[in-house]
This record gives sequence, structure tokens and C-alpha cells, in this order.
Amino acid sequence: MQTLLQFMRSHPVGGTLSKNGWGTTDLFGVSAKIYKPHSVICRQGDTDDTVFILKSGWAILYRELLDGERQVIDTPLWGDIVGFHFVDGPRFASLASITELAVYEISRKALVDTALSEGRFGNKLACALTRLNAILAEHLVNVGRRNAISRTAHFLLELEERLSKVGLSDHGRYECPLAQHELADILGMTTVHVNRTLSELRKADLVSFKAGHVEVINRKKLVETAGFDKEYLR
Repeated sequence: MQTLLQFMRSHPVGGTLSKNGWGTTDLFGVSAKIYKPHSVICRQGDTDDTVFILKSGWAILYRELLDGERQVIDTPLWGDIVGFHFVDGPRFASLASITELAVYEISRKALVDTALSEGRFGNKLACALTRLNAILAEHLVNVGRRNAISRTAHFLLELEERLSKVGLSDHGRYECPLAQHELADILGMTTVHVNRTLSELRKADLVSFKAGHVEVINRKKLVETAGFDKEYLR
């Protein structure tokens, strides 16, 4: 079974790390843990220091609200780092699987110690976390300022770009197992509004989202509609 270190050396973790960028440390000899679909991997408020690196599968990172609602703040994908923080304290969000999920789990201390002792590793880790911060900032703009059409288009384009980095998007086509109620929690809309918005995008021949499959039909116009600039994902 592939260990975390082997995965790091062969995969662009966080969308930034090359196979030669992880140094020679052998501290990460852990194997991936498998979670069934719709499992909660960690909960908002937990005080453990485990950091998660996704090997495969789909997940959502979300904040739970007092009224029982939730806001999905990200959809971590292959190689993304989740739950890293420098100080002790409760987790700010919950992580749950959408599909079967393979996750490497490592203590914050081990990750920090390695980052401090190996400059190249520390630099690459900083790049990955900076990219994650940029993604979260863009999601805030999405739900706060973009209208339903542009925010939906923006999110679908972002998914395509992120998936293409790990070879899971082909010429504007990719699989997306997110249900409409999950899209609603991501986009800050009702399920009915999501359904109507996807229908409008399809009728305009911009993008199609059917039965877990997304196809970008008119990229140029979809990018213009969304105001999408992929630079924040570099």
C-alpha cells in the first residue's frame, strides 16, 4: 500500500508540490485510511491535532450553524491538506466524505517539525497552504457578491481546473458526485434555486451538469459569465 511519503513524492500535493520537492524524510511512513461515503472524518470543535491529506475521493469541508444549517466552505480534492493550524484550539470546520475517501492522517507536530527541519519541504507546504487560503477567499467572494448564474459557473470552472491538475478532467468533462443539496450548501442557495440555475446554464449552452457528469460547452462565454481568473489556483 502506498505510504504518505510515496504519495507526496509522486503527486502534486496541494496543487503545488512536485515529486522532487519533498526531501528525503521518512517520518511519513503512514498508509491511507479508508472512509465509507458520507462518513464524518473530523468535527467542528474537535481539539485533536490531526492533519489530513486526501489521497483519493470527494469530500466537503463545512461550518455548522446554530440553526442546524451549514455552509460548505470547500470541496477538498486529491492532494489537498485539511485541518492544519499552528496553535492549539478547536477545529473551525467539519470534514465529511461524499464518496469513498482515502486519507493520510498525520500529527500537526510531525508536519511542523519536518517543515522546520527541511527548508524545501517547509516552502512547499507554505505554497500549498497559501493556495488553499486563496481558494477560501474566492469562495467568500462567490457567495457574497456574485449572482446565482455567475457563482455557479465560477464554481464549476474551479472544479474543472483543480481536477485537471490531477488528471481527472478531460477537455471540459469531469465527474462530479455532488448532489444538488450539497451544491446548494456550497453556493449559499436553495436546492430549488440551484436546479433552476443549472437549467438556465444548460439552456444557454454554457455548461451541462447531469447524473454526476459536468461538461463545459462554451468555455469562453462561461468564463466571461463567471468572471473566472484561474490565477488564484496557481
